[in-house]
Amino acid sequence: MTQEPYVSDQRRYPRIPKEIKVEVQHLTYPLPKNSAATAKSKDISRAGICFSSESPFEPKSVLSLKINLQGLEGYKRPHSRLVDLSEAQPLSVIGEVAWCKKSSDGASFDVGIQFVNVYEDDERALARYLKDT
Repeated sequence: MTQEPYVSDQRRYPRIPKEIKVEVQHLTYPLPKNSAATAKSKDISRAGICFSSESPFEPKSVLSLKINLQGLEGYKRPHSRLVDLSEAQPLSVIGEVAWCKKSSDGASFDVGIQFVNVYEDDERALARYLKDT
């Protein structure tokens, strides 16, 4: 009897299914004006995000992402839960396209992003936020 090889998910952190508004901008030089697009996430982890896009992205492309996680501000500073969070800033990260494929509906593309540059405080806040989700 032959044993099938064990295949495991190679991700370091679990993905949390979450629909979030994400502002996506392809970082190229020179930076085009008004080149940001809005996308919806499918899932997120400490190390990356998957979102749905109307346009495809080439693997290894570098993107600027502004991720609007409602309630994240409360995980950034200990006393921020006491202030008005309606003006909360989005999580800003630089990410690299790991993969891009046609979505199951055939009308859009699923894009997998690996975070490559996140402020340390934001990364810690995101980890706590996702742990509580």
